Amino acid sequence: MNSVTLIGMPGAGKSTIGRRLAGQLGFRFIDLDVLIKEKEDKSHTQIVKEKGDAELLRLEETYTLALDFMKTVFSPGGSIIYSPLAMEKLRSETTIIYLELPFLEIKKRLGLNLEHRGIVGLGKNGLEGLYKERAPLYRRFAHRTIDCRDLSDKEVIKRIYEILQH
Repeated sequence: MNSVTLIGMPGAGKSTIGRRLAGQLGFRFIDLDVLIKEKEDKSHTQIVKEKGDAELLRLEETYTLALDFMKTVFSPGGSIIYSPLAMEKLRSETTIIYLELPFLEIKKRLGLNLEHRGIVGLGKNGLEGLYKERAPLYRRFAHRTIDCRDLSDKEVIKRIYEILQH
């Protein structure tokens, strides 16, 4: 595989790690949240507020299915796992790595302003409910999982390199 997809909860470091990894690999970096905002001229928060979670999920799937993943590091929103079609494409065209962190670390990283992040399912399930729902899905879809607890970004990138070597 010559492309990588980083999955995980909001706040897991997908964008930060992805940007640095892409630079080191000489790959392009695509942050799905940024792509949607550029194409739709609306933030995730605006989309969820105006049209609901289902519309954001539809946009995530549509834009993911249209992408060419050659030499790409891809950072989708944490809710991409709700799209079987997108996940099938990602599993066949990229190496999917789950950046796993414990719930309390995710909660700490996200802080108090969760409602301004446009997180699918947050209103219905709360953050802990989302974590419990999504964590098994991330594990199921990932080719590999990295326990990021107590690791620096540099150490996470080193582990990704090791995965890509095999």
